[in-house]
Amino acid sequence: MSSISRREFLRVSTAVVAGGVLTACGAAATPTAAPANTAAPAQATATTAPAAPAAATATPAPAQPTATSAPKPTATPRPFPLGSNVPRERTLVYSYGIVNGIASPLNPGYNHQDGYALLYEPGAYYAAHADKTYMWLVESYDVAPDGKQFTLHFRKGIKWSDGTAFTTQDPLWAMSMLKRKVAGVRLYGDYPAEVDTLTASDDNTLVIALNQPDYRFFMKNLTFRFDNGTDTDILPAHIFSSVADADLPKFTFWDVTKQWPVTTSPYGMSASSDQAVTFDVRPSWWAVDTGLVQAMPDVWRVITTAYQNDTLGVQQIINNDVDVTLDIRPMIMTSLLTQCDHVTTWTGRKPPYGYLDWWPISVYFANNRAPFNDPVNGKKIRWAVAHAINHQQVVDVGWVGAGVPTSYIYPQFKHLQEVYLNSIADIIKASDPQDFSLDKADALMKDAGYAKNKDGFYAKPGQPAENFDLYGPVPLFADLAPVVAQQLSNAGFSCQHKSPQDVWNAITDGRGSLCLFGHGGSVYDPFDTLMLYRKANIAKLGTPSWGNISRWSNDNFEKITDTMNNTNPTDEATTKDLFHQAMTIFYDELPDCPLVQWMHRIPMNTTYWTNWPSADNPYMNAAPWHLTALQVIMNLKAAKAS
Repeated sequence: MSSISRREFLRVSTAVVAGGVLTACGAAATPTAAPANTAAPAQATATTAPAAPAAATATPAPAQPTATSAPKPTATPRPFPLGSNVPRERTLVYSYGIVNGIASPLNPGYNHQDGYALLYEPGAYYAAHADKTYMWLVESYDVAPDGKQFTLHFRKGIKWSDGTAFTTQDPLWAMSMLKRKVAGVRLYGDYPAEVDTLTASDDNTLVIALNQPDYRFFMKNLTFRFDNGTDTDILPAHIFSSVADADLPKFTFWDVTKQWPVTTSPYGMSASSDQAVTFDVRPSWWAVDTGLVQAMPDVWRVITTAYQNDTLGVQQIINNDVDVTLDIRPMIMTSLLTQCDHVTTWTGRKPPYGYLDWWPISVYFANNRAPFNDPVNGKKIRWAVAHAINHQQVVDVGWVGAGVPTSYIYPQFKHLQEVYLNSIADIIKASDPQDFSLDKADALMKDAGYAKNKDGFYAKPGQPAENFDLYGPVPLFADLAPVVAQQLSNAGFSCQHKSPQDVWNAITDGRGSLCLFGHGGSVYDPFDTLMLYRKANIAKLGTPSWGNISRWSNDNFEKITDTMNNTNPTDEATTKDLFHQAMTIFYDELPDCPLVQWMHRIPMNTTYWTNWPSADNPYMNAAPWHLTALQVIMNLKAAKAS
């Protein structure tokens, strides 16, 4: 529970952070040696997003992101693993999290965010800020006019890291395994529900026949974009086919003596412990051998370590112990940039210090519990809560102005904004969650049968005040949640910010009447976000589930979603009409209240590495914990080439 006032919270936080940074800046910024290795897209084009074409048309491979001026890379070190003599200026240290020795994406303990995203390459990558697709393992694809067949053309010359030639037998094995839904495997994507047959026509051509139209199949299942697209990690069939189905969830795929994991990536694992996982560059890479990429990466070694807290993370950046960390809060970033000159951000050294992430934040309601499940008054209460929130004040106080309040459950990326969000301006004008009005909130609560009790909180006659406590994890929402909770309390809702030890369970089991959470959905067209509100994914109260956080569904909304799934997104007139219909229902019901666009304010150390992604060079979003991490690491340039 947050009992400290927001003013006191800001005062204390600012003092603590500033003090910590001052102490760190006063220390000598001496580089530390890296730990010793303990072991001996319409049609997808380079400039457009990968919506499926109306007719079967091949999609050309794009040019790679243009690198800024940097030292000419030297020869890649040999052999693999690299041993203990990798210089600091060729080592990238990344502070986020640790998964010790689980390199198989099929294992429930696997987490690509802890550095493992470097190991597995997709059919394509999509960069939302540039609205650009990079075709990768798949050079091009055709889609049948009815949306029920995809023909994938894999590049020639791809090799696994053990020298085995990559063929369509590899994706065929992975997709067939997902289609039959092996017990215990982490993710299945659309394969069990949608895939009819899989046919390898030759070593480079794979035909996927669907049992229903799905023009987005390639984007949804074979394109890495932020944290989406991981349903199809293509694995080496010559190794995995010998693992029994029952053993797949237990198989770690980690053995340094066998140089496992075997991947198509330029990186392999060389060491793993509870303190760090080390990834070393390999002697060669198919992408260089085939001319897709000009040279091996300047980054020879990547070390992932556990992120402890913002204060320690900042000090490690200042001391050049770490090159990039988890995103940090605006006040901390402001203090860091004021006092140290070897740090940059997406927006350089100016606010808001970050980029829009794919995870816009809402105040979620537990819609299958009282009072929100009332079929008549539930939406009145939800809208009353929305009118009681001053979105701009949340940003001004919580993020010292360095952020974007929003009326949308969608990230305001270029394509989404221009094509879709602008098309619902009439809905927003009539029903804007950013419409701050205590009078409207009070009128709606009275209409729903509530009045303020002697303590000034809404209650039904003869009953205690209704509980509107807001659950928000700390430190993730420590800057926003207290502000929202105080606003609601001031408006007459009995609300306190709560962040118990099991706060994530409290959010996912519906315990909290309100919670803060994001929408891990769309980055290009509206469909993925609409899928977050499926009736089949609603869990009973008390049962933790990430399937449908809002616990809301609407039959007409689902029918619209199903129709959109079977509509070619290049038919923008139809898709926009369906989107408008869906949003009319959403803003009428308001199952969650859009609050802010989430931002990644990532401190990026320029002492050893340049050509970080930025607003001026948005070749990919900067987060190394996303599935797109390889695109960032391979484009970094050594500031002090050795």
